[in-house]
Amino acid sequence: MKVIITLLLLISIIYADCVYGAKDKTNFVILDNNSIVLKGGYGSDILIKTYCYMYSSSDISVLKDSFCDYEGSVLYIDGQVCDANQVKKL
Repeated sequence: MKVIITLLLLISIIYADCVYGAKDKTNFVILDNNSIVLKGGYGSDILIKTYCYMYSSSDISVLKDSFCDYEGSVLYIDGQVCDANQVKKL
């Protein structure tokens, strides 16, 4: 059983998307209550999905410059530290 769990964890890490340069982004667009796109600056736009709720009036800060799927403490939204469940370069 431990071998199966370890194998599944390893496979999920291998296929995890990672992004770099998130702090270089100058703007963001909120797609829905749990998704945001970081835009501007150098490189591709970055899609971040989280379980934290955000609204058009939310105060949002990027805490990490580089991170992958399921990374902790990536965004600061309305006084709450939020994890990234899914990230993707657009």
